[in-house]
Amino acid sequence: MKMKLTVKVRLKQLTKETLFEAYKREEVLGYCKRCGNYGKNYSCPEFEFDTIRYLEPFNYATIIMTEIDTKSIKAQINKFDIDDLRSDVYNNYVKNKPDKIVDINNVISMYAFNNIKNQMTDKLIQIEKDIDNSVGLPPGSCTRCSTCLKQQGKSCIYPETLRYSLEALGFMVSDIYKKWFDLELGWTKGELPVAFNSCSALMTKEKISEDVILDKLNGIVLNINDKE
Repeated sequence: MKMKLTVKVRLKQLTKETLFEAYKREEVLGYCKRCGNYGKNYSCPEFEFDTIRYLEPFNYATIIMTEIDTKSIKAQINKFDIDDLRSDVYNNYVKNKPDKIVDINNVISMYAFNNIKNQMTDKLIQIEKDIDNSVGLPPGSCTRCSTCLKQQGKSCIYPETLRYSLEALGFMVSDIYKKWFDLELGWTKGELPVAFNSCSALMTKEKISEDVILDKLNGIVLNINDKE
């Protein structure tokens, strides 16, 4: 079963000060501590650097919201095979849970998130090369390696592509969804959500035209059942 879905991209440009209205480091860190990646992935807390100081050089934040309507996926849900949809996110989720049963809805959700995360990371890194004094904050944690070398006490072997998500730096993403996109971040059980959403950001020193950023993000699509 193959499917190619359009990814809707929405932007919201904020001053850095406005973005910090969603900064709730201690509360977000509490959620992070419940995750298996906590302290085991170089893109996840705890960090050896000050997250506020990390963003100090920048004055503006362009929040990037991606949205994929799941209606067409739901209509074909019985035609998908879990073995064809295994992703880095899925493998990371189940590697310490060999007996965990993951239903097709969750597998597809992980696949979609992994697919968009990888594309967005690549796009943001390219934008950094094109726009001086900028840094991208892609969604989720890094899954470039099957097991992060942090767990072995070794240095990251891909430091040039290591980036941190908004939530990893202490921002409450659910507040960002609600405050600037009028979206409630909810969870569904046993079925797909109405849409797959993900939230990234581009931090810049100068304010950049939204049209310029959208043009550089052009070409993001979700290809389901492409082996990754």
